[in-house]
Order: sequence, then structure tokens, then C-alpha cells
Amino acid sequence: MRLTLNLFSRGKKTRGKKADKARRPRMSKMRQRLITGSVGVVAIAAVGLTGWQLTESGWTGRAWTQILDGALRGSAGAGLSVAEVVVEGRTHTSSADLLAALGIERGSPILSVDLAAARARVEALGWVSHAIVARRLPDVVYLRIEERVPLALWQRKGALYLVDRDGSVIQKQNVEAFAGLPLIVGDDAPQHAADLLDLMTDYPEIASQLDAAIRVSDRRWNLRLTSGIDIRLPETGVAPALGRLADMHRTEKLLDRDVISVDLRKPDRLIVRGTPGARERGLDGKNT
Repeated sequence: MRLTLNLFSRGKKTRGKKADKARRPRMSKMRQRLITGSVGVVAIAAVGLTGWQLTESGWTGRAWTQILDGALRGSAGAGLSVAEVVVEGRTHTSSADLLAALGIERGSPILSVDLAAARARVEALGWVSHAIVARRLPDVVYLRIEERVPLALWQRKGALYLVDRDGSVIQKQNVEAFAGLPLIVGDDAPQHAADLLDLMTDYPEIASQLDAAIRVSDRRWNLRLTSGIDIRLPETGVAPALGRLADMHRTEKLLDRDVISVDLRKPDRLIVRGTPGARERGLDGKNT
């Protein structure tokens, strides 16, 4: 069952499509004729006034507005007024934000709703990636949205931002609920994080220990593990480098040992820097 939300409802109640049909009474033939006539009046007024404007240079915008407003009021009186704003696809987006972006009030003429402008305002909301706004005559404005999927928390200048796969900022406040997402750092980190994080799913033994991914000089990544180990990745050939690290960990439990950093920037070697105690045991050095 498809769930919908009426933005004019007092509570956040959802209902199915069948329930919606059962609740709405059938439109009488007389009302259908009145609505059809009202739509025709508005259309005729628009066409007629456009032609008049082309032939009468003295015609003013004020007069045009008055006549069109009168036609729209007539259509509302015949039943073409907004009674519901029905939304589908909402999970995170505030219903209050959606209603404010639409700019629609109950009882306003439904034919006066600028669908393109309303859609643009809705798509400007952080959570919304795509929106469809349509009229369902006689009295329903229908809104369907696709929300962004959070990818990571982006740390920049001491603040945290929730970002999606495209690097777009979803929101800047109340990001605590997404603390389980990877942390990325760096000015251009959001635009490149999806490629790195997708790649790391092939190396779960490394991904499970990831604390932060730090973008270096807008060219490459360093990985900070929960153990405090820094992994220095190369600018290119990241997958082979991660493969070498994963192999080393499987054979020698490298990431469980007293290691400060692992440098993978050279394609023919893996350079390990250990703690002072590890150096005494001969861990510190180069592995080819």
C-alpha cells in the first residue's frame, strides 16, 4: 500500500490510496460541469487578454491581473480550490518545510498554483534531490519527492555537514543521528568520497576500522583508523594499494600491531613506521 501524507492534517497521519478514494465523495455531474466551465473561463481569459495586449499598447498589467484574479476566484467558487496537499516519498524532510516551500494555502484557487516555481522551491530544500508537483482536480495538489541518501559526515572548519554521494550538503544542523557514517575531511572531500568509500567495500577488514578519510592537497587520501594508524594512499592505483595492505594484514595482522603509519604511495613497496617499542622488535622498515 502506498502511503501518503496530507500536509494540511493536524497530525502526521498516513493513509493508503484505497482509503483516499473511499474518503472522497463522488463528484456530481453538476459540479463537474461547473469545474469544466471554470477552467474554460480562465483559459479564455488568458488567451483573450494575451491577444488584447498584442493589439492595445495602452493595456496595463494591473487590469490584466484584476481580470485574471476574478476568473480564478470564480474557479475557486466552483470547487477548484486547494483542500489537500498530498505528499509521497517523504522520510527526513520536514512537512512544515515542504508546505512553506510550496507556498500553498488551504482554500486558494488551485489553478493559481505555479507548479514550476513550487517544484524549484521544493528542490532547493537540502533533503530533496528531485520533486514532482501536479494538480489533481478539483482540489488536491500532489507532491512526490526523492530524498538524498546520506553518505558521510564532512568536517570543515570545526563544523560537521551531512553530505550525499554527489557531494551536496543535505543539512548542517542535527547531524548527531548520523554519527555512524564515515567521517571525511578536506575542502574537496565530498566530491570524491563516494569513489573511495565504494572501493573500500571490497576490503572490509580495512573499512571496518576506518575512523576518518582525509583528503590531502586535493589529490589523494589518508585513512585514519580507529587504532590511530595512518594509511597514506597514492594519488592513483588506490585499489592495488589497498589490496597489498589487506594481504599484509591477513598474513601478518599488520593493523593489529604497534604501528603508527603505513605508506602505500610507492607501487613497489609498503613502508611501515612502528612505535618505539615496535622498532626495537624490528617491525619498522620497508616491505617490498
